[in-house]
Amino acid sequence: MYNVNVTRIEEVLSHLEQMLVLMKQITAEADDHIKSSKLVTAALERALHLSIEAIADVGNALIDGFIMRDPGSYTDIVEILADEQVIGAEEAVQLGELVSFRKQLVNEYTTIPVDAMILLVRKSLPALTGFAPAVRRYVEKELF
Repeated sequence: MYNVNVTRIEEVLSHLEQMLVLMKQITAEADDHIKSSKLVTAALERALHLSIEAIADVGNALIDGFIMRDPGSYTDIVEILADEQVIGAEEAVQLGELVSFRKQLVNEYTTIPVDAMILLVRKSLPALTGFAPAVRRYVEKELF
């Protein structure tokens, strides 16, 4: 039998959805407006970082709970989710690109390319928006 912490997965997915609301609000603004405010830029950075961590946390919970192959990196988590048909191939490409930006946010945070970050968030919103429903469908299908 599978040992999947559905409560924790749902908690993280709900938080991801809150971050999505924030990122959508911020990226609806003009680039110049976003870049002119340190507060807005920092909020976008934080929301993006937490979204990436949510993907990794949920992915790891699914990988561990459903006994999938072990990931070797953050991008590998996304690839495994695609291989196991939790998410689609198109979403995996976009989420893989998004997760790759984690290094910039965590290790090179003093030189984050704001233009690239804004573009990446806008480009990734559809895949991010579809992540939680895809995970919920997968868990429902596999457990119930």
